[in-house]
Amino acid sequence: MTTQIVTVNVTQTLAPAPNTLQRTGALVSQGATTLTTNTTALLTQPADLSTILTGAVSITSMTTSGTAPNVTVTVTTTTPHKIPTGDTIPGIIAGVTPAGYNGTYQITSTGTNTFTYVLTTNPGSVTAQGVLTLESVQELVAMVTTYFAQGTANAIYVLELGSGTGAQGVTALNNYIIADPKKFYAYAVTQEMSSDSSFLTFAKNYESTTSQVYFWVKEVIGAYGVFKGVKSVVSMLQDATAPVTEWTPAAMLYNALNYNPSDTNKVAPMAFQYIVGVTAFTGTNAQQELLKTANVNYVGTGAEGGISNTLVLWGFTADGQDYTYWYSVDWVQINVNLFISNAIINGSNNPINPLYYNQAGINTLQKVAQGVMNSGIAYGLVLAPVTVNAVSFNTYITNNPSDYAIGKYAGLSVTYTPARGFIQIIFNVNVSSFALA
Repeated sequence: MTTQIVTVNVTQTLAPAPNTLQRTGALVSQGATTLTTNTTALLTQPADLSTILTGAVSITSMTTSGTAPNVTVTVTTTTPHKIPTGDTIPGIIAGVTPAGYNGTYQITSTGTNTFTYVLTTNPGSVTAQGVLTLESVQELVAMVTTYFAQGTANAIYVLELGSGTGAQGVTALNNYIIADPKKFYAYAVTQEMSSDSSFLTFAKNYESTTSQVYFWVKEVIGAYGVFKGVKSVVSMLQDATAPVTEWTPAAMLYNALNYNPSDTNKVAPMAFQYIVGVTAFTGTNAQQELLKTANVNYVGTGAEGGISNTLVLWGFTADGQDYTYWYSVDWVQINVNLFISNAIINGSNNPINPLYYNQAGINTLQKVAQGVMNSGIAYGLVLAPVTVNAVSFNTYITNNPSDYAIGKYAGLSVTYTPARGFIQIIFNVNVSSFALA
């Protein structure tokens, strides 16, 4: 046996895997897919939706009762419509002759294969049966179409909550988030949900500075501004002339989820970012000012800058903050936690240079946190300069003698300002009627 002079021991320091929470989002469905309730499916392109989309339900018979202006139409479907009995939700009737039966109505489920809706006039005897499509199907298709019109660099999930009323959807989403609070960073919610009075109360549950959940909602002219002041909501107006294939907020949502901060891919301001496949707001200047005051985003153009592209105006959350303000705050929270935890775990597995609760250990953690803030500056998220502060070991344990015994240190801190873009520029011009020397 050969005598071994040197024995080499190897320890390993593992870098943290990037946290991708801020790139995750879900398009909320209320019965628009064949997915089991409270399950998700990943979409990487629009075609992925077709495999899970709920199809139209054929109508077997239609009868009427009552007189104008309250004509009740009772409908029987060939297969179950999957609307809970007693629920009233939006449905689209199409293909019926006479055409007076067709349109979008509030339909009330009266059984597994039956529902009713009300007309103001009686169109007469039905000579050709049509189909029922849940409005939620049309809305989900519009969400997917508008989202992927921006590109396919960032996939998105569909979250199925099951068919039901807006209030039922709000309750289901709340339960889903409580069960898995860091599943998604952004939720695009149905208009049926965001229009329900319970949604405002629900959204306010996620207003804390440490909450990392945002709800994207569509608003329309004449009924907007209810979410003003709510940090967790990003609202965007959809123009009245937009086609049914458009869900305007999904365009801005794509840009938000497509942020991937790095030295060479900085986080650009959300205000004035290009979006495509959307309809520019056709309202008056006065209406635009009212929308801005209500913290409601809308689609404009770059005409002032000689650019015809459609773009985001004004790129803020419903509390009036620039979208990248809270994005920056969340990024700092996520990454300070990630990198400090990584340093502590590696320090407990490094017999050569373990991390102890002493001044040297505090210096190490301060350096790690400073590194995160420096990255934030480089990535366009943090306004320089920024200094991470740390209370010295001796001072801290003198002031907090019981903390050392339990391994607690609460002496790290930082004060910083999130980076943002320009919204308004004022350029002053002075003219003179005589030549200046």
